[in-house]
Amino acid sequence: MSRLNILTSVTLSFLLLGIFSVAFAQSDKGMEMSQQHKSKVSNVVQELKDLAGKDQNIGEEVRVVAQEQEELNERATNAMEKVEARGGFKTFLIGTDYKNIGALRSEVVTTQNHIDRLTKAKERATDDSIKADLDAQIQALEEANTSALNFIQTNESKFSLFGWFVRLFQ
Repeated sequence: MSRLNILTSVTLSFLLLGIFSVAFAQSDKGMEMSQQHKSKVSNVVQELKDLAGKDQNIGEEVRVVAQEQEELNERATNAMEKVEARGGFKTFLIGTDYKNIGALRSEVVTTQNHIDRLTKAKERATDDSIKADLDAQIQALEEANTSALNFIQTNESKFSLFGWFVRLFQ
């Protein structure tokens, strides 16, 4: 009987060690996500600013969207970084940073509105090369939005012991 207790204790210890190692682990992949998002959107913003000067018909609209998207990118990146920086043990106990996940979700919706505005502007463009360039930037923004949504879903689905309880009061 004592051998069975020892074996059970050792097995339980390894199981708990495994659970806590997962809980304390910080994902470097997550940190890469915020930096990739920031870089991708910054490139799109720069391209949009360059395009704004090429077509007088849609230039002001594209310039405004680029400026708003630049500000939005900073807020979205900050929210992603805060979610990524949350400690593994804290996430394990009470869940992800729902406040910043909500802020990021709001930024995703705003980016979708910018995509819609750029699509309408593309229809008013007169030059085919500008239409093609706008199409490429719209596609890049859609990809950035998709990766941000994936980031949100990944972080919302992390296991936590008391996350359900915390969400009741938010």
